[in-house]
Amino acid sequence: MEFAKKQFDGPFEVVMVELPIENQMLKGILYFPSTKFKRPYPIIIYFHGFPQLFTLQEIARNYQYLLEEGYTLLLFNFRGYNLNDGVISIKNQVTDALKIIEFVYSMTKKQMIIKDDINLLAHDFGVYIALILCSKINTINKLLMINPILDLKRHVKNNKFRETIAYINRFLPGYIKGISDIDRFIDFTNEELVQDQFNIDFFMNKIEPRDMKVIIGENDKITPISEVERYFNSVIKHKNISIIKDMDHECYTEENLDHLHEEVNSFFKINDKD
Repeated sequence: MEFAKKQFDGPFEVVMVELPIENQMLKGILYFPSTKFKRPYPIIIYFHGFPQLFTLQEIARNYQYLLEEGYTLLLFNFRGYNLNDGVISIKNQVTDALKIIEFVYSMTKKQMIIKDDINLLAHDFGVYIALILCSKINTINKLLMINPILDLKRHVKNNKFRETIAYINRFLPGYIKGISDIDRFIDFTNEELVQDQFNIDFFMNKIEPRDMKVIIGENDKITPISEVERYFNSVIKHKNISIIKDMDHECYTEENLDHLHEEVNSFFKINDKD
């Protein structure tokens, strides 16, 4: 597999990705490490949160040090967010995630990506989708979760969730264009959460990445530390729950970035691999 029309962002080759899915198009960007690294590469797939306010290029710049470690970085918007048309739902996002994995598998067959080194980096609601994905497949090497959304039922039933969506649609139009009717969206999400495959109390016992880590802000009021410990104490090593002092749920602030990047880089550092 070779991509036509090579483009570069600094030293990194960049390829636009468009994957057909259910008569729609899943769009993203694939960043390759510099030419000093040889194929096949390990890959990190980024699962964004709700809403997704950063451009894919901004996210890539935030995690450029992973490219400098030799990773390929795959960034995309789930359907209904920003670049992508479609309806936002748990089912659609899980379907999108499976499509992305299928695309990555195709690259492993062409010796572009290391088959045993497919990794996920997820933030906020992207963590919930990543956990569901890991309950359905057993080929993820490492899963890193930053300020996860875990007790989704609690959030959906909170009136502030409805107010947040209304605010985004009014003042930040286009970021979650896949929600046209808020009440219908909330009702449908509640229906989805009744299904075992989308219920965290059910699927947490089925997740099978080889290694996991959670990074949580000390001041995160959306997902308190006690909630992280409740869901992960039985499935993750205690040392792999990192609490960053003074960080809240909005983790990409200047005062938090250095510590956050240190935690991310230490988890994915290639030199530390067995």
